[in-house]
Amino acid sequence: MLFSRYSGRVSGRLQLILLLMPAALLLTGCGDEQSPEDRIREMLSAAETAAEERSLMDFQDFVAEDYKDEKGRIKSQVMRVAAGYFLRNKSIHILTQVGNIDLLDENRARVELFVGMTGQPAADVEQLFSFRADLHRFDLQLEERDGRWEVVSAGWRRANKTDFR
Repeated sequence: MLFSRYSGRVSGRLQLILLLMPAALLLTGCGDEQSPEDRIREMLSAAETAAEERSLMDFQDFVAEDYKDEKGRIKSQVMRVAAGYFLRNKSIHILTQVGNIDLLDENRARVELFVGMTGQPAADVEQLFSFRADLHRFDLQLEERDGRWEVVSAGWRRANKTDFR
């Protein structure tokens, strides 16, 4: 008798799951998929958070294993630069402005990124300038691999106030 009551509950639960599963699948399919630009912006925001938290482990996830830039630097060299910056700066606050995002094809993009780095929080660009922050312009080459955007190459230079809009 106990077994038949138990199996009745299982079968009722199983029926409920089987009835709800198609509805759940339909609901997940109805949501708007993010555009490549939105996913790139999310990736840049997550990389900014990793840098502010001085987390080299998280930050390196945004750099492709086969990274190589025009100066011949590879991922390990770029990570050493980041590690040095993280060690030298106890507090890192970053304000970014995304310039252009050019989709070259469905898996490749070029991104212009302006970054202000300072030791204290800046609410806006004007406050960033008053802190005499480090200003940089990054020209990133991105590829989407396994559903994730990664930096495969980058160039950077010092930026000035006129670069920030």
